[in-house]
Amino acid sequence: MTKTQQIAEGWNSYAYSNSLKPGTKKYQEFQHAYVNGAHAVLVEDTPPIITIYLMTGRDIAELAKPQEATA
Repeated sequence: MTKTQQIAEGWNSYAYSNSLKPGTKKYQEFQHAYVNGAHAVLVEDTPPIITIYLMTGRDIAELAKPQEATA
C-alpha cells in the first residue's frame, strides 16, 4: 500500500467512525483538518496528489483504491 493509499484509508476510517457524509461542509472541513495533521507529521513526504485533490475540491477517499496503470 502506498503512502497515498494509507492516508486515504486513514481518512475513510476516520470519516466512517465519525459518521461524516461525503459532500457535506462538515466532511470537507474535517478532511482538510485531517490532511493538515498528516502533512504536519510527514512534512515533505506528503504525496503531492493529496494536496492536488484538496486544492481542486476532490475527495481523497478516492485515492484509497489501487490505481490502474495507464499506458
